[in-house]
Amino acid sequence: MGLTVNTIKTEVVCQWSAKIPSTPPTFTAAGEQLSVVPSFRYLGSILSEDNTIDNEVQNRIKQASAAFGRLRRRVFQNKNLHLRTKVCVYQAICITTLLYSCEAWVTYSRHIRALEQFHIRCLQRILGITWRDRVPHSEVLSKTNCRSIEATITQHQLRWLGHVVRMPSNRLPRRVLYGQLHHGRRSAGGQKKRYKDQLKTALKTCKIRPEALEDVAADGRRRRAEANASPRKEEESRGQRVT
Repeated sequence: MGLTVNTIKTEVVCQWSAKIPSTPPTFTAAGEQLSVVPSFRYLGSILSEDNTIDNEVQNRIKQASAAFGRLRRRVFQNKNLHLRTKVCVYQAICITTLLYSCEAWVTYSRHIRALEQFHIRCLQRILGITWRDRVPHSEVLSKTNCRSIEATITQHQLRWLGHVVRMPSNRLPRRVLYGQLHHGRRSAGGQKKRYKDQLKTALKTCKIRPEALEDVAADGRRRRAEANASPRKEEESRGQRVT
């Protein structure tokens, strides 16, 4: 059996390391030309030709806003529900939708600013306050017991980083993380932010030295193993006392 390519549904995105050319290249399959588009959706995320997450962030805000709107009357404006219940629903649905695949994001200040604005606006609606009440954002986060979006993204990325570091050396994500290019060099002037730069910033924020990363990741695995083992020991001791 051979692979049959549907040329009508197949699209191509060219991601350029330098300036995007005015005339895109052409691609053909089975004698038919494929359409070259500036972006398309892949596994729920939007891939763009300029290698940025501008479109992805706007799409995430749109999806999370739609989820918040569907639950606004039944949950977030329901006076019979406790504030803690509303926040738990918001975090489980809206925040999960907003930060889908954020582990692989390379964020700039404009992305964090847009995401934080949406986050604070939703929490204000849950609390029933507006900007006219002049409540600081720190107080809004404190009342709802929520983290900022920047802190949440850092947490998710460090969690994923620890998972990759603990992978066997033959796994592709670990090989890509520790890999280095043998040829080529970065051009002079302002550079695009790389994923490794994003991770270094997260490590610096949490005061984790890069050379101690593997020890910290291994220590996290030991702590989880001990936490999972403690309930089993308690059950075994209870069983021995009963017998």
